[in-house]
Amino acid sequence: MGAHRHSPFIPYLAYLSTQMETCKRLIPAILITGVYLCIVLYALPGYLAWNSAGFLLGLLAVPIATVSNPLQRRSLRFYYAALAVCVLAWIIPVKTFLFTALVLALCFVADSVFGKINGLPVVAMLLMSPLFSYITNIFTFPIRLELTAVAGKALQLTGAPVAVEGNSILLGGNSFSVDAACMGLSMMVTSLLCGIMLLGYSQRKEGLYVPWPKIVLLLGFIFAVNVVSNLFRIILLVQFNIPPGDVMHDITGILCLVVYVMLPLVWICARLVKRYGKPRVFSAPKEKLHISMLVQSHLCLAACVFMVAYKISKPMETFPAGEEPPVVSGYRVTPMNGDMMKLENSSVLVYIKSIPDFYYTDHHPTICWQGSGYTFKKVRESGMAGCTVYTGLLEKGAERLYTAWWYDNGEVQTISQLAWRWEALLNRSRFAIVNVTAGNARALEKEVTQLLEKGAVKKCMIP
Repeated sequence: MGAHRHSPFIPYLAYLSTQMETCKRLIPAILITGVYLCIVLYALPGYLAWNSAGFLLGLLAVPIATVSNPLQRRSLRFYYAALAVCVLAWIIPVKTFLFTALVLALCFVADSVFGKINGLPVVAMLLMSPLFSYITNIFTFPIRLELTAVAGKALQLTGAPVAVEGNSILLGGNSFSVDAACMGLSMMVTSLLCGIMLLGYSQRKEGLYVPWPKIVLLLGFIFAVNVVSNLFRIILLVQFNIPPGDVMHDITGILCLVVYVMLPLVWICARLVKRYGKPRVFSAPKEKLHISMLVQSHLCLAACVFMVAYKISKPMETFPAGEEPPVVSGYRVTPMNGDMMKLENSSVLVYIKSIPDFYYTDHHPTICWQGSGYTFKKVRESGMAGCTVYTGLLEKGAERLYTAWWYDNGEVQTISQLAWRWEALLNRSRFAIVNVTAGNARALEKEVTQLLEKGAVKKCMIP
C-alpha cells in the first residue's frame, strides 16, 4: 500500500479560502469608506486642501506609521470615540469636529479590516486638517513678533545696522517681513508628519512601541526645534539679503529644515524606540464581538456622522433680509455675505465680522488681505483710543494702506485670541473682529477713535 498523497489542489483551496475571507471584510469596508467619502464631498467640499504638501505627506505617513493586531478585528474603541465626537459636534457644530469624527470612523473601519491599529495614524490624519493652518497663522502671531525681535537682536550683535519694526527687519534699505510662511506653516506640519513617519518606521523595524507620554514629548520637541530652525532661517535670509522671490529663499528654508529638524529626528526617533520601546504583544480577545453587532455599529455610526454633516452644512445666520442696515454717523453701511458689515466713507474702509461663538474661527485680516494680493509689513501692537490693537502696513505694488484690527463685543476690546474666547465662553457674549483700513496712519487712528466712541461695533453685530 503506497504512501498517502495529498491532493495538489489543497494549497490552492486554502489560498482561495483566505482570499475569500479577505474579500468578505474588504468589500463592506470599501462600501462604508465610500459613504464617508460622499459625506466629505457633501459637507466639507472646501475644507480640505487636497493638493497641499501637508495633506499629501499625511497620505504617505498613515500607512508607514500604521501597525495592526490581526487577532483583534472587532474592537469598538474607535466606534465609541467617534460617537462621542459626533455628540460634541452636534452641540458645537464646527467642521473640525466633523472631520475628527470622520477620521475616527475610518479608523474604526481599519480596525475591523486589518485588526486593532495603533494611534500614530490617527495623529497623522488629524495633522492633515486645516485646523493646523489656522493655528499656525493666528495663534502663533505673538511668536512671530518675538522671533523677529530675537533675530534682530542677534544680527545687531554682529554689528549689522539692523532695525526692527513689528514683524519687519530693516537692513541696508531692504525690508524682510516675518509672516506665517516664515514661521513655517508648511514646515511645521511637514516636520511633525516626518517625525511620525520616522517614529513609525523605527517602531516597525524594532518590533517595539513607544508609550504615548514619550510621543507627546517628541511632538513638543519637534515644534520647538522648528521654531529654532525658523529663527536661523530668518537670520540667514536677512544677513545674506535673500528676498522672497529668490530661489535661494526656498533652498535656505529646506536646508534649515534638514539640518536643524530632520537630521536630529533621524537619530532621536531611533534612540527613543531602542531606549523606551516596549515589545508588542498580539493576543486575541477572550470574547469576540458578534459580527452582526459589528455591522450594526458601522451602520449606526455612519448615520450619526451623516446627521452631524447635515446640521453643519446648514447656512449660518446672517443679517435679516429686508431689514434696514444700522445707521452709523459718517459711514455708509452695507451688509455683506454671511455675518459681515462693511462701513466706508471717503477716507476709510471698515469690516466688522461677527463671530458666532467662542469655538469658531474668525475671518482674520492677515488671511483676507493676503488673499487679495497684499503683503503685511511692520505688524505690531499699538495703542489707539485707550485700547491695544494690531496695526500693519499693506503693500500691493505701489499701493500702500494702513490697517488695524482687534476683537470687540461693544464693551471689551482685545487682541488676544485666548482673552476674547474666554470672555465669550464665560459671559456668553458675542464678539466681532474689526478691521479698519485707511490711506495714512493719521487717518487710521482718527477713524479707530471715532468707531469706538460711536459704538459702531455693537450696532453692526448680528444679535
